[in-house]
This record gives sequence, structure tokens and C-alpha cells, in this order.
Amino acid sequence: MSNYYDLDDILADGEKVPCKFNITVPGLGYLQGNPGKPIEKDTKIELPFWLAEILAVCIVSDESQQSFIDMIDPEFINSKVVNAIKSNPTSVDLHKLLPHYYKLIEKWCSMFSDEQLIDNVMNMLKERSFEINSFANNVNKQVNSEFIYTLDEFEKKLFKQTSESNKLMRNWLKE
Repeated sequence: MSNYYDLDDILADGEKVPCKFNITVPGLGYLQGNPGKPIEKDTKIELPFWLAEILAVCIVSDESQQSFIDMIDPEFINSKVVNAIKSNPTSVDLHKLLPHYYKLIEKWCSMFSDEQLIDNVMNMLKERSFEINSFANNVNKQVNSEFIYTLDEFEKKLFKQTSESNKLMRNWLKE
């Protein structure tokens, strides 16, 4: 799912997610601000997603089948956020929550295969896309609406493309 040349993908990979170390790792104390020291077992720390993904997938040894870290559910998928998504998807401020929300959810769900989260986020995208389309179709509507400021980067691109497409359609119909 990763695209080497996609800036949004790179920025989403840089988002920090909470993790817990399953083993003591010598020399990684600089991740906590303690250079030269080890990171102790059961230490909780936030790591960039790209690093957390690698450490969560790599196993320490063939005998134990234990990975270096366990990834903890991050704030952007906690029960409060999921409940807000279920109850009123258009009221969720995705940009404040995570500027690249959909990209990171895609990465998270591909790792953990969370069917329920996928369904919730897909329903939210459908609801929000109707609202985005409504704003893009109505030239007289205030573009400074609060909803526009809550869009994540994917939704902003969707809004821009929809607006541009509608503008081209109106021009074509006038001719």
C-alpha cells in the first residue's frame, strides 16, 4: 500500500504511534533521550509509524516468535473518536485529529485487519463525501464554512477536484 513517491504517504509514515517494547534493547535509549542506555522491557514510547511497523513485524528469534514491540491503539482510533465517527461523521475534525487520517487508517488496517474500523471509516468517508460534494456543487455557498476546515488532506484534494470538475462542467454547459 506504500507509495515511495507519494508525499502524503511519507508524511503519514512519520506520524507517531504509541508502542510498548517486549524486550530490553541495548543502545536504543536515544529514542527516550538517554543516549547510550538501553530501552527496558515494557517501556511505552511513541515511534514514527514506519519504525513501529518494522519493529512490530520483525521477530526477535525463531524460538520465541516475539516481536520487538507491540503497537498500542493510538488516539486517532480510540473509542471516543470511533463513537464520534459513528454518531456524526461530518462533525469530526479530521485535520485536527490527524492531517493524513485516511492514509494512516489505511496503513493501520492493513497491518491489523480491523474489519469494524474499516467499516466505520468507510461509512464516514461516504457521509463526508456527500457534504464535500454539496459544498463543491454550490458556488453560492460560503466556502469559509467550518466543515471545510475539518477536512484531512485526502478530503481537501477531493474537494478541489470536485470543485474544478463542477466548474468545467458549468463552462461546458454554457457553451
